[in-house]
Amino acid sequence: MSDFPPPPPASTDRLASIGQRALAQLIDSVIIGIPLFFVSTAISGDLTDADSGQLLLVTVLWLGVSLFYNTAMIAIYGATIGKRVMKLMVVNRVDGSAVSWTYAAVRALIPTVAGLVPVIGLAANLVVYLRAVFHPIRQGLHDAAAGTIVVRR
Repeated sequence: MSDFPPPPPASTDRLASIGQRALAQLIDSVIIGIPLFFVSTAISGDLTDADSGQLLLVTVLWLGVSLFYNTAMIAIYGATIGKRVMKLMVVNRVDGSAVSWTYAAVRALIPTVAGLVPVIGLAANLVVYLRAVFHPIRQGLHDAAAGTIVVRR
């Protein structure tokens, strides 16, 4: 989906702030990260001494869990646990309806793929999210691709 048509004017007063979204993302990172850290350590032991096969397995595990978590939570509940704690919801930009599995997957896939770009992955991932700071309806690249906005409930 593109940035057009713009959302209905009534939805812009409910847009989530960048700070609320960032805190929700941090909460989700902790929820996913702590259990995955222990699983990763169990799989490969000390990650600094892991061979490339173990590192690949751990990377695929982290990416897969993150993609599944974000896609399923947005498609089923309209929000991840972090977004629910922050009282936020991801909705269709045009009519405020629920996000389909397809668009939830697109929304989750964009930052994941950006983060995988060799050497500049972190910078590419920041671009995906920081676009929301400068966009009139606070859409990151992942939101624009999926046709979604994040609103306060």
